Amino acid sequence: MYIAEYTPDNHGRPLPGVQVRPAVMEDLPACAVLLASRDGGTASSWLSRLRIWLVAGQLLFVAVHQGKVVGYARLAWQTPEAIGGRNVPDGYYLSGIIVAPEFRRRGIGRALTKARCAWARDRGRRTYFVVNATNHASMDLHREIGFRELTRDFDFPGVTFTGGEGVLFGADASGEWQNITQLRVVAAR
Repeated sequence: MYIAEYTPDNHGRPLPGVQVRPAVMEDLPACAVLLASRDGGTASSWLSRLRIWLVAGQLLFVAVHQGKVVGYARLAWQTPEAIGGRNVPDGYYLSGIIVAPEFRRRGIGRALTKARCAWARDRGRRTYFVVNATNHASMDLHREIGFRELTRDFDFPGVTFTGGEGVLFGADASGEWQNITQLRVVAAR
């Protein structure tokens, strides 16, 4: 898997004319190419998986510029404790964001993240994500749009953090951070 080098002071200019929307079946081949280029494998195997995700109710979002899919991301309802997790709430979880290399640092990742959060917020739901503690780019992006670290003491079935520990982040349904002590999640400090 290829992840771009973290350079927090290297900002591009936002790309005008990018539309972010829920994906439809016709978008999936382009998403499969993005996945194959980042995570390896073939586009056809990713296409099969994308179709399963979409039919199973996961929400796939695309960023489109001049008719071309240039970014992709997922949002899925998860119930981690029901399948053996610990200290992780049920909710909508962000995952799988990919932006085509030639379109990075143009605000597309941020737009995909905001669109997924808005979708959940419009339904009165919080949004979460888990990330490797070494992925500073992702943590910085999410903090900028209202996510807060909840804990590093959790288990999310099927998720491992190679070379680092995991961090659970959350954003409340209003889009502004509020105390979420009703959850059994405690911020680490």
